[in-house]
Amino acid sequence: MLVLVKDFYYHPDMKGKNSLKFVLPAVLNSSSFIQNKYAQPIYGNKLGIPSANFKHFKWVQYENGQVIDPYKLLPKLFVDVSAENEKILCSDDDTLNNGGAALIAYRKLQYEGMGNYERKQLKAGLLQYCELDTFAMVMLFEAWKNWPECNVGSS
Repeated sequence: MLVLVKDFYYHPDMKGKNSLKFVLPAVLNSSSFIQNKYAQPIYGNKLGIPSANFKHFKWVQYENGQVIDPYKLLPKLFVDVSAENEKILCSDDDTLNNGGAALIAYRKLQYEGMGNYERKQLKAGLLQYCELDTFAMVMLFEAWKNWPECNVGSS
C-alpha cells in the first residue's frame, strides 16, 4: 500500500507524509463510502465485522465536522495503577496509539516486576493498536476501491 500511496495518492492533510498515521485520516475525511459504513457500530459485531479486541465499535466519529483520527479513538490504559507499577510504567501518555509507544509497551511487558493488571492493560493496548494498524489498510483499500474515479467503466 505504501507504493500506491507514494505513486498515486496525495492529500494536503497528509502534510507531505506517507505513513499510515497520516494517510488514514486524510482518506477517511475524503471517502463518503467509508464514513457511511464505519460510522455504524458494525466493527466487533457478530452480524458485522468480527474483532478479537473491540465490541460494536464505530471507527468513524466526528469532531468539528472532521473525522477523528482512529488512532485517537483507541481506549486509554491504566485507569487504576499501583504506585509501585507507576514507577515501572513511567509514562506521560495513557494511550498506546503509535509505533514508538507500541515498542516501548512491548519492552515493558518483559519486566518481571510488573503486576498482572498493568500487564493485561499493556497486552490489551498492543492487541488493539495492532488490530487497528491492520484494519486501517483494509479501510484504505475499501475507500480507494469505492471512489467513483476508481470505478470508471465498471458496472
